[in-house]
Order: sequence, then structure tokens, then C-alpha cells
Amino acid sequence: MQKYHLGIDIGGTFIKYALIDDHYRIFQKWKVKAVNMESSEQFYDYICSNIKHIEQIEKVGVSAPGLIDQISTVKSYAAPNVSIMYGTNINDEIGKRINRKVQSINDAKAAGLCEFTLGNAKGCQSSAFLIIGTGTGGCICDENGVIYGKDGYAAEFHNIPFFNQDSNQSLKKMGDYTSITGLLNLYNENSPVSDQLNLGSDVCKKYLGGNAIAQKSVQQWIQNITTQLIAMTVFYNPEVICIGGGISEEDWFINMLQVQYKKMCQEYFELDFITTAIKRCKYNNDANILGAVIKARS
Repeated sequence: MQKYHLGIDIGGTFIKYALIDDHYRIFQKWKVKAVNMESSEQFYDYICSNIKHIEQIEKVGVSAPGLIDQISTVKSYAAPNVSIMYGTNINDEIGKRINRKVQSINDAKAAGLCEFTLGNAKGCQSSAFLIIGTGTGGCICDENGVIYGKDGYAAEFHNIPFFNQDSNQSLKKMGDYTSITGLLNLYNENSPVSDQLNLGSDVCKKYLGGNAIAQKSVQQWIQNITTQLIAMTVFYNPEVICIGGGISEEDWFINMLQVQYKKMCQEYFELDFITTAIKRCKYNNDANILGAVIKARS
């Protein structure tokens, strides 16, 4: 009987599953909706009840949102449908239900581990990853793999602080301005009520179509992301920063970001010496699941 490893990617909207072989080839994928449960027991029962081909599974890797320490305890709240995981130990909860070895990792760190092992950061001595979605996730790696930090909080790039004098003199989170949510806010703040949008992809379509408000919003958004990339460069200066998330699949976005990063680095540092490369992630939709299985097999 063919043996596989199981990858599970727990998200706020869907829980995704994949059977993966030793060469990280995906044999089968499926997903179920993430459902808001009354207890963590019910939540983990639901996850495990949707596992298929249990007799063929050797090891299990789990990717999940939020802060997850190195012993797999969930240390922060995430999306409403998965917030019930807070305070639980993922490895223990899933392991005891299916009698398999389980390892878990934050979703952005899983994506980074995938790129470090298989993707566009393979062979690099230093690399960083910025995953752009509803929020922004992150990961940094050295030659040995993911750097977690003492509390597992290393590379939580969304929470890089900055001081915005226009916002009640309060400390802000950079990811609120560089995420897809940040793009939507930029567009909607400058648009009439009748033209408000709910999807970042719609703003991008308007940008590509020449809409003036969308163009101004995207240009400011790219500048915000570049500022975040420069902050990452200052404290780590990796060989490469890989950009993930659905938007990273757009050539115009990556090209624009590369040009802006080069330009702003020269202006900010007043010299042209930064050689950090900006690339897209090679693996996107499957990066979390593949990274989780790589973690399980490590």
C-alpha cells in the first residue's frame, strides 16, 4: 500500500487537506469549510472527521494562523472560525485523535519553509518572506531553516510598529497599510459611497483599467509595502525576500514592487549597495500545506 504524509492547512474560511509523497508531490487534495464551533473539542473532532485515507498516512503536518510556539501551543487569536484554537496544543489534539505523529507551524512560516526547501529561496543562506493577504504574514530563514525567536514571534512583519502623526498620536501596525485590507481602505477612503469596493482584486482591475483613484491608491500601497520591505532589509538584509499571496502571481505587481524597492533603497540609504533580491514565491496555493509536511518530516 502506498504511504503518504498528510498536510492540513487550517484557515479562517476553509480547512484544506493534501496527501503528499516523500518527494513532495501532491497525490490528492480536498477541503471543507471552516466552521465556528462552541468548543475546541468539537473543532478538532471536525478537523479529524474530514481526514481521508488514514490507513495510508504516516506523518501529519499542520499549518495554522496566529502565533504558534515550537511545542505547537496556539498563543494568539486568529480569524473568528478558528479562534477556538487559542490555548490548545495542535499536535496533541490531532495526534490523540488519529494516532499519528503531528507537527504544526504558523501558516506564513510554513510558506517560508516551503520556499526555503523547494522554492525560490532554495540554497540561500538568508531569506525572508512576506505573505500579503487580508493581513500580512512573514518568515525569516537562515541556512538551517526557519528562525522562530524566543516566543515564536520572529518575523511577524504585520506588527512592525510605526508612528503615524495623523492618527491620534498612536502607534500603528505596518501590516494594516500593506495588506489587501490596506489597499481597500486606501481606495474606499477616496471614493464616493456608491463606488465602494470589497475585494482587492476589484481595485487592481480598476487600476489596470486606468481609474484615477485606483491608480493613486495602488501607487501609495506599493510605497507602503516597499517601506515594509526596507524595514525588513534593515534588520536582516537577506539574500532574497519572496513575496507570497494571490497578488504575487500578478507580473505587473512584482515588477512594480521590484522597481520601487530599488528606487527607494537608493533614496533612503543614499547609496546603491543593497543587493537583496525581490522575487515572488514559487509555490503559492500549496505552500502552506507543503511547508507543514516539510516541518513534520524534519
